[in-house]
Amino acid sequence: MSTMRESADVPAWPVYALTVHDDGRVLASGPLIETSGHPTRAAAIEVVAGAAGRLGRSVRATASEPDGAVWPLIVSPDGEVSEVKTGRPRAAAPRKRAEKRRERRQEKDRGRRAAKSAAKEGSAAAPRPAAPRPGAPEGGEAYAESLAQVTDHLDAGRTDEARALATQLDTQVAGVLGVSHPVALGVREVRARATAEAGDPVAGIQLYRDVAERWHYRGDAEQAEAVAGRAEKLWTGITDVERALSAGVAVVRMRNQIPGEGGAALASVLAHRERLLRTPVAEAAPEATPATAAPVADAGTAKGTEAVAGRGAAAGAEVPEPPVAVSSAPRSSRPRPRTAPSWERPAVNARKAG
Repeated sequence: MSTMRESADVPAWPVYALTVHDDGRVLASGPLIETSGHPTRAAAIEVVAGAAGRLGRSVRATASEPDGAVWPLIVSPDGEVSEVKTGRPRAAAPRKRAEKRRERRQEKDRGRRAAKSAAKEGSAAAPRPAAPRPGAPEGGEAYAESLAQVTDHLDAGRTDEARALATQLDTQVAGVLGVSHPVALGVREVRARATAEAGDPVAGIQLYRDVAERWHYRGDAEQAEAVAGRAEKLWTGITDVERALSAGVAVVRMRNQIPGEGGAALASVLAHRERLLRTPVAEAAPEATPATAAPVADAGTAKGTEAVAGRGAAAGAEVPEPPVAVSSAPRSSRPRPRTAPSWERPAVNARKAG
């Protein structure tokens, strides 16, 4: 790379991935751009520079070479590329990292199936144990009873009880299995539904967003898209403009990472946000201060007033001015200018599933 650069002045998000293949083609992916292949490195950098231009600042990128070497980069809006000065040797990632992760998942699946098979074989000789309570370090079966209670509360309309129980269960599962464990994500999704039905759709959307992004981090595109769709549906159902714009920050950020097929979902939420931004919000008219309007004087009354004023002036007394009429008509409604919400930084995948 041509230059070395300190990275403290460039935010940690977004980060674009540039994957170089053996034939020289480069796959570019990340927020604000569609995942696409490019014939040369320069063409891929040009796409990332375009995204930097839309953000109005330099962005980070990670270039992975066919031999496994990883280059941390900074790309400016004008296309200048700098290598991040880290002070340590360049990372050399294993070339088959994705395959190893897949093998580990397969091993875990085989272990779960073997445990279930052994449990079935031993059930004939020994009595079946009681269902474990939340907090035990098992899989999803340990929390099935509590999740069923949350669902019962929701079906019965006891949304506050459902939300409280789901929140407690989410904290327990995340503490035992990790915040990104599949069981923890399932519990948090139930918590998102309970939160929304309890009257807080904005918080529900933020929980859905967290779940969708963590499925995305785990590489499960199908689950990520399903949960993202629920968050988006909940968002588009909010009728209050200011509330919808507040929740839209999380939805737009989520769709930048999970743009849907061909970027259609990202385009849809951006269009909805633009419609919200163009929706005029009328200012509430201030209450009129009670005041008594001055009566309209007829000719006789006017003459009497002039006579009194003349006598007061002659005597040297100060004559009070008549009261000023105050209109109680409300001001006309006018659109209040609104700026787009600022971008959120994404959540960090702080803890991987065990």
